[in-house]
Amino acid sequence: MKAEYLITGASGQLGTALLNLLGADAVGTDLPEVDITEPGSVRAAVDRVDPEWIINCAAVVNVDLCQRKPDMALKVNRDGVMNLARTGRRLLTISTDHVFTGRKGQTVPFLEGDKTSPANVYGESKLLGEAEALNADPGNIVIRTSWMFSSRKGMIPFFWKSLSENGEVMAVCDQVACLTFAPDLAKAAIDIISNGGSGLYHIACRPGVTPAKAAGRLAEFTGGSVSEVYWSDLGLDAPRPVYSEIATSRGIQLPTVWDAVERWRKSNV
Repeated sequence: MKAEYLITGASGQLGTALLNLLGADAVGTDLPEVDITEPGSVRAAVDRVDPEWIINCAAVVNVDLCQRKPDMALKVNRDGVMNLARTGRRLLTISTDHVFTGRKGQTVPFLEGDKTSPANVYGESKLLGEAEALNADPGNIVIRTSWMFSSRKGMIPFFWKSLSENGEVMAVCDQVACLTFAPDLAKAAIDIISNGGSGLYHIACRPGVTPAKAAGRLAEFTGGSVSEVYWSDLGLDAPRPVYSEIATSRGIQLPTVWDAVERWRKSNV
């Protein structure tokens, strides 16, 4: 099947949103059919679909798993991107706000040109993947985003379900980052491609919030209580960035975070 776009990691939140948006213009692939860590698997998919663009949504995104298994993180998040970039097709790949660590009390968001300081192995592996994409072809695109949610997955559905069913939810109060509604990100990605964009973009719904603040907004509709916790209370493997709110200097703006949450609420509950 020939198509303009080949989407890897197509069963995830963004891949699903892209397929819904693009329809017959895209072919979606995922494990076990296509393994981006295997050059032969990538080449076979490209030969079959003959795309103009590859949109890479495949990644190891479990931050704690990456911290425990750095070789796995690098194999997928760095080497997988390298394999896709070496096909000679234009590539758009997704990266993360975890390339920044920030500091407590920071209020100025990170722009595309700001110095990176990865918070953990996940952030390091994604930053190396960015370099693979952009060094292979300056016409390629990297989009950094954060805290993605969609109809049934991500922080917002999780909080809503817990508040609605249990009357309470536990949420972190000492991390500030941006939420991102997957359909909004999908549309922005295709707009960037259609408008001839290239290079690095920060795309997320602003302003940045803590998970506890997001949960508190949902509790206004569901009732229930929010118990605030610190990351250190959870005993997880990977450190998190204290502040990783991103903003863009490149003119691509998503709707605000509360606009996105409200559209999610009206469509899904």
